[in-house]
Amino acid sequence: MVGHSRGARRRTRTASALAIAAMVLALAACDGSPRGDVDDTTRPADPLDPRVVAESATTSVDPSWLCDPGGDADAPEHSGEPGVLSPGSVQAEGNHVTVTGAFRLGEDSEYGGFIPDAEIVPSHPENRGAPAQGYEGQLGVEGAPAPPMVARERVEVPGEGAAPSSATAQLTLGTCDDAPLPDGQYLLSLSGGGVDGPGRDEDGWSSSQDVLLDVVGGELRAVPGAVTAPEGEIPADLSPLGCRAPLKAVGDGDGLNVAVSEQETSVSTLFSEEADGVAVDAQVTVTAKDLGTRALLQGVVLTSPDSGTVVAGARNAPAVGLQWIDEDGVSTAESAWTTRLTCTHAPLNAGSYEAHGFAVTVDQEGATHIVLSDPWTVDVVEGDAAA
Repeated sequence: MVGHSRGARRRTRTASALAIAAMVLALAACDGSPRGDVDDTTRPADPLDPRVVAESATTSVDPSWLCDPGGDADAPEHSGEPGVLSPGSVQAEGNHVTVTGAFRLGEDSEYGGFIPDAEIVPSHPENRGAPAQGYEGQLGVEGAPAPPMVARERVEVPGEGAAPSSATAQLTLGTCDDAPLPDGQYLLSLSGGGVDGPGRDEDGWSSSQDVLLDVVGGELRAVPGAVTAPEGEIPADLSPLGCRAPLKAVGDGDGLNVAVSEQETSVSTLFSEEADGVAVDAQVTVTAKDLGTRALLQGVVLTSPDSGTVVAGARNAPAVGLQWIDEDGVSTAESAWTTRLTCTHAPLNAGSYEAHGFAVTVDQEGATHIVLSDPWTVDVVEGDAAA
């Protein structure tokens, strides 16, 4: 099978992952049973020794099948059905990327070494987990776009016998024309040979999900807190922003700064029938020390002056979207409704409240950080609000 669409590859990964999950459960059951007559071949193999990867030779890769779609060069021939690499960690520096994860082969496949290939496409600007428009289909065929980055070198790890329980793919990325790596957000899809199935070079392995990568200033970077993101989101703990929670900053901010402008200081309890309601609006701007893609959620929240607990603008989503932060930061108009979607399910009473702009992010270790702007006072008044 020469070349295949990303959609087909994902369907293959799903089926393979389900089969592998069943196999892992069976292995776990064996580990929990008496050791008497258990066949040693049912136990998981050892992980691939990082020293073996480090000591293995770096081999040049010919990316002409991607750089000249529909030309004379042939794509790598491996279906990806017998094996799955589940990315668990990613490291990136300069032009080099290293992806490590659990590795499993199907029953009738034999391990013959670990030889990674990769396809890299831009991510969708509004959904970090999906390819950008024009890159959703099959690459390397006539009419397909040449990707902005390709694998130029790889580490090939020889081997035979039992497949390792985890494996490491080391790649050096470049461009078709040897230009600097272009800044942006990218998805890296791994596959590879080195597996003997029903036919040599017709079977191999593929990654269960695409790996997230950024290029900032011409150098690769991993996305903080995320290795893969099928929906363009990663989990976060938003409980400190929930209804009736005491509002407080969490963590050290992870290099983020939050500022507000054009904030409203007075709103009315009254609104016309044509309006959806009344809200406290502000322009919330988030800047970062490290540029690139990261988890980011912005908003405005109001607290009670007596208890300091959240009364409007509360958030309870379990995940945070991924956004690109450049030198100017990310600036959006945000609102906290005072006449609907409040924590009391009723309009706020007239009085003074404290407002904050906030930003939520997730760091490389998966910890949630909540950053607050300087507070300002919002008066909810009966009748018309002050100009």
